[in-house]
Amino acid sequence: MLHIIGNETAGSGRGEKILHKVTAILDGMKTEYKLDLTKKAGDAERLAKNVLDKGDNEIVCVGGDGTVYEIVNGIAGRFAKLFFVPCGTGNDFVKTLGYPKDPIAAFKKQLEGTPELIDCGKVNDRYFLNISGGGFDVEVLKQASRFKKLGKGLVPYLLGIFAALKKFKGMSVEMTLDGKTVKKDITIFSVGNGRYFGGGMKSVPHAIVDDGLFDLIIAEKMGRAKILKLLSKFISGKHTELPCISETRCKEFELSCPGMTVELDGELVQMDSVRYEIIPKAFEIRKIALS
Repeated sequence: MLHIIGNETAGSGRGEKILHKVTAILDGMKTEYKLDLTKKAGDAERLAKNVLDKGDNEIVCVGGDGTVYEIVNGIAGRFAKLFFVPCGTGNDFVKTLGYPKDPIAAFKKQLEGTPELIDCGKVNDRYFLNISGGGFDVEVLKQASRFKKLGKGLVPYLLGIFAALKKFKGMSVEMTLDGKTVKKDITIFSVGNGRYFGGGMKSVPHAIVDDGLFDLIIAEKMGRAKILKLLSKFISGKHTELPCISETRCKEFELSCPGMTVELDGELVQMDSVRYEIIPKAFEIRKIALS
């Protein structure tokens, strides 16, 4: 049986209308389902855990990246089949999957799609499907939250960039990769299972969701002028061509920086140190034919 976990407030209330359309489709197909609505932060995680505790494992995620993040953390460590109805502000993870922008079109395509196993990321005791990281991009997220009422997609994030330029001072970190530990000053670190961040910026452009590896992007310490040059390429994913950027693939990665804020699929968490590990073939999704 399908279990729908829906956030009616996603996308400034768009989620409620989308939920009605999803249930109408399933009613028309005479498909058995159960609908649970979230009311507050943490509900989606609890509801997802309950689904698997009851012996079921098919979940339809109706909401944005935050709803998906909670659902993944509710079921992580156990196998589940996921369907995505993206109706949030950014909807970054489904961009990597190539789903249509329209949430109902995306859902219909998935119902006809073929099963595919994808990886999941773990950082300390939390999980993520898309991207995690820290540095300047996290400061952008903090600032962008002030501008969400002014528009959707890239608009609040672009405004957040200019606000972040006034506040960000860089990170002094100790990191371990491939058994080597180094100390250095950096501007950004991004650990990607998916590719897109911040409403469509292609921050980890070569990440693959089913290769059993993270794509790791490190941007060296730089001033405001250089950050602006980086960002001009960041949106399209061409920043990896710059000499100030290193890009590598790994299964594990560790980093410490006291007092840092870490982003996990758009959620901000205070962590002094992080240990990343990839969990291969963690979940089943539906692969769709790209037109």
